Formats: sequence, structure tokens, C-alpha cells
Amino acid sequence: MAEPALNLPRMSAKEYLELERMATSRHEFIGGVAYAMAGASRRHNDIALDLRGTLKAKLAKPCRPYAVDVKLQVGSNAETDFFYPDVMVTCTEIDNDPHLVRQPSLLVEVLSESTRNYDRVAKFEIYRTLPPLREYLLIEQETPRVELFRKRTG
Repeated sequence: MAEPALNLPRMSAKEYLELERMATSRHEFIGGVAYAMAGASRRHNDIALDLRGTLKAKLAKPCRPYAVDVKLQVGSNAETDFFYPDVMVTCTEIDNDPHLVRQPSLLVEVLSESTRNYDRVAKFEIYRTLPPLREYLLIEQETPRVELFRKRTG
């Protein structure tokens, strides 16, 4: 990721997690910088929560869907980033942190005008580095369009 245009304060992943625990709004953490997230529309929220509910009803254990306030951790040590996908599924008992998912098999982003390009390009590139990720689902909220990207073996 390119350097931020502004000279934003950098922090460690540990500092970010402590700050986020006390924050009244959510922040994604990329390259040592915490970025405030804009609030979602009611339509965006309806789509994400309806999908989470549908997945919860259909998935067998150990698979579990999460949404809203559960963070996705990408990387480890000094190269750790944290995101808030709209919906994610993990299917491993190893993912047992109450606030984080590290082993997602499905990530979902509900697209909005302000996040569409970021979710389709930059975030997708980061998410693709996750070995357990099998599928990435993009849902348009203003038009009836859904795109599913699926890893193939070989």
C-alpha cells in the first residue's frame, strides 16, 4: 500500500487493539495507521445482516458467520492489518478469539459509492493473501448485482 498523503500517526497492532477496544467508532488498521470507517446506510446494514442470518441458518458447525463488530486480522507481527468485512465465515475451531477472525473461508463486502473501488481492488489484493480464504463475495446495494470470486486449486 502506498504511503498516506497525510503524515498520519503510526502505531503498533497492540496499540491499535487497545484503542479500538475503547473507541466509540470503528477503525480499520492498515500499515500502522488507523482509518476511521464511515457509517453504513440502513440498506447496507439490511443486506449484510440478512446474509449473515441466512448463512447462520445454513452452515454446519464448525462454520460460523460473523458481521458488524468482529475484526479480520490479516498478517502477523509487525505486518498486521485489521479490517471489518461486512460478513465473514470461519470454519475452523482454531479461530477462537472473541473479537478476531484469522482464518476466514468467506469474506463479503457490501459495496457503496465511497468504498466500491477500494473493496474491488486494494482490499481484494490484501484478502487474496489469506491462505484459508476460498471465496470473496461483492454485493452491490444500489443495483441487483452480486459477484463471487472463488479460489481454484491448481
